[in-house]
Order: sequence, then structure tokens, then C-alpha cells
Amino acid sequence: MDNKPNSRYPHLTLTTLWCLATSLLIMSKTFAASSPVPQHIIALLNEQRFSEAYALANEHQNELEGEADFDLAFGLAAKANDNCNLAVYALERVVQAQPQAVSARFALASCYYQLANLAAAELEFNYLVQQKISPQMQTAVEQSLKAIARRQNSDNAGWHNALQLGLGQDSNPNNGIESEFINVPLLGQVKLFEQSQALSSSFYDVNAIFNYVAPLDQSSRWYSSFSASYTGYSEALAQSKSNLSAIIGYNTKLAGKDLGARIFYRPLWLDGESFLDYYGLIVEAGQTVFSQSSLGGELTIGRLDYADFEELSRDQRFFNVWFETPTFSGMSRFSLKFGDEQSLDNLVDFNSRQLVGAAYSFVQQLTARWHYKFSADYLQAEYEQPHPLFTQTREDKFVQVVLDLNYQWQTDWLLTAQMSLVDNHSNLTLYDYNRSNLWLGARYQF
Repeated sequence: MDNKPNSRYPHLTLTTLWCLATSLLIMSKTFAASSPVPQHIIALLNEQRFSEAYALANEHQNELEGEADFDLAFGLAAKANDNCNLAVYALERVVQAQPQAVSARFALASCYYQLANLAAAELEFNYLVQQKISPQMQTAVEQSLKAIARRQNSDNAGWHNALQLGLGQDSNPNNGIESEFINVPLLGQVKLFEQSQALSSSFYDVNAIFNYVAPLDQSSRWYSSFSASYTGYSEALAQSKSNLSAIIGYNTKLAGKDLGARIFYRPLWLDGESFLDYYGLIVEAGQTVFSQSSLGGELTIGRLDYADFEELSRDQRFFNVWFETPTFSGMSRFSLKFGDEQSLDNLVDFNSRQLVGAAYSFVQQLTARWHYKFSADYLQAEYEQPHPLFTQTREDKFVQVVLDLNYQWQTDWLLTAQMSLVDNHSNLTLYDYNRSNLWLGARYQF
């Protein structure tokens, strides 16, 4: 007896897919067939002769693999026989060669879903929403996105933990400057401590992350997160870093808007000694606009307490407004940032500052296992009073670019490569530095 379509995703009917695929194979000039085999496979699928279609596809795989029309037919046949592990590779080739091939992308998205790669499935379905597709496919895509949202909410319940280990090279771990001497108007030429000068070092880091999610209903949840990390350097002058992060938060949906609040505490130690306590409250709101796009904002009310440099301690108000939208088979986020930090002591108002910035990030799923993220941040800081040592009002322009490449090696293992570039341009030499970082790591999720 022949195989039946997969019942775990009933609204993704194979009949609709095959009709669209047949139309695509006949009408598309790009998919002009060099062999009658793909049409024969599609015909067998339309007749629900799934095993025969897959057997024919396997028979001609070595001969025709790589041709778009055959890859599409092979992918649909493999999917019809519950073999999405093989189907995704063929369908990914079709989508890469023909980004507008909606039937191939639809089949690929449903395979991602069946393989529990919900992030990849969501990206592909969001891309389809922006295309001209049939009413039947439009309905199926919308149902699929709702199913993903429900499944993500269910899957997120309970503990989600990870252990991470990484190795890297940092060109300037202490954010030091290139010059050995600086000119201080009140003191003349001053030689800096070695720790304040730029130095390069290899490093390792370890990180433990523990998250707990407690859904209350379909739209509300409590969550908590605790993480601890340590970064050690091969150069003795590079300061080791120990970080903790503790978060308790709540998310809900009200009148079509996503609302949330969380409190956080993030202490930092340098070379084993307490350096900074950063804590506060974050409130956020967002809603869907323009189909699959969303708009939102986030307000941070925090305090930065420096252990040995109390004059640096200050209150913080920071607002971030963002717009997120599907673009180029991925997801883009545009942000504008506005901040105000005020010193706790009026005698050190030279540390009070106003912040204005912008950011952009882009995430794209390349294949079932590969995805990457690119982000760029710009932040301009203008201080309120002249610095007492330099008799100038400090102005900084901070730029950071980060590229992450991730590979899902196994269900529980994620491999990551990261490259980052930082440039902090300041009118005061002591704060003018640049930095680059290359890091390779592995994360075990449990």
C-alpha cells in the first residue's frame, strides 16, 4: 500500500503543492526541463503514488541532481515519503537558484517545521507572506505561522539551559589607547600605566546559562534567567572578566499589543575584584504592523554603581524604539536610541551625558543548519561639563560591527564563529581606542 501525506501538518496539503509545482515546471522558462523525469515524478505524486515517485527520483538522482526542475520534484517526492531530511537539501538548492519559486519555498518551510526547525520555518513563511501567492497558499501560510507560534509557546515551557566554551583573539581587551604618553593641560606629558595601553591577547571564556519559562496561558508567561561567565587572557596585563546576570520578567499580549517588564542585575568583576553593579527595570511594548512587520519600544531605568570609582556612578534612562520586518529571506531590525545618564554627585557632572544612536541587525537562515546575524551600532555621547583634567567637554562616537555565523551541528550542539570591530572616537585621547575580536565557540543546550 502506498504512503500517505504526512498528517502532522494537515493544512499543508500536498495536492496544492504538486499542482503549483506542475504549473511552475510547465510555465517557468528558468525551469525548462532537460529531461522528462521531473514531470513524470510530479505526475506520480499527483496520482498519490508516493513510493513510485520517490523510487524514480532516487533512480535518477546521481544523473540529474543539481537541475532545478529535478531538485524540486525530488524534494516534493522525499517530503511525501516523510523524508524531510533529504528533501531540504534539494529544496534549498531550488530556492537559492530561484528565490521567487514559491512552491519550493512553501515545501521547504513545511519541511523545516516537520524537522522542528521552527526559526527557519518562520522565516520562510514570513517571506511567502510578502509574495503574490494563491489564496489557498495564503491561508495555509497564515495557519502555519499560527501553528508555529502555538508550538513555540508550548515548547518554551520549563527549563532551557546551556553551557558554552570559546577561544579567541582580542586586539585590545582593556580598551587601551595606542599612545604611551598623553598630554594633560594641568600636568603636562603623562606616562600611562601599561594596563591603559593597547595590547593584544588570546583568551578563553566559559559561560553557563539557566532559563526557566512558566506560561500562564496562550499569551502570558513568567520567566527567569541566570547566567555566569568568565573570560581569561594569556597576557598578564589583560584584566580577566567575571560576569553574572540575573533576570525576572513577565510577558503578555493585550489588545493586540505585546507587553512586558523585567528587572535585571548584572555585576562585573575585573581580575577578581568588584568593579561595577548594573541593575534596573526594563519595560517594553510592541505590536504587529504591515502584515508580518512589528514596531515597538523599550525603556530602561537603571543605575551603574562603580565599586572603587564612586564618582563614575550614575542613574540611567535609556529609550530604544525599533521596527522589525522580513527582508531578503531574513529579518531586519532598525533601532533608534536615546539616553540620559546623570552623575549621583553634582560635583562630578563632567560624567553626566546624553546619548543618541542608531542600530541595524539582520538575521537569515541559510540552510536547515546554517544561519547568521549581522549587527551594526552607532552611539554618540555628549558630556555635560568639561573634564577637570583636560579642561574640555568630552564627546565620544562609538561604532560596533558584529558578524555571527552559526551551525547547528546536532540537536543539542551549536557551533559559532564571531567577528567584531569596535571604534570609539573621542576628542580626549585617553578615551580614544579601537578593538577587534575573533571568537570560536561551542554551545551545548539541554
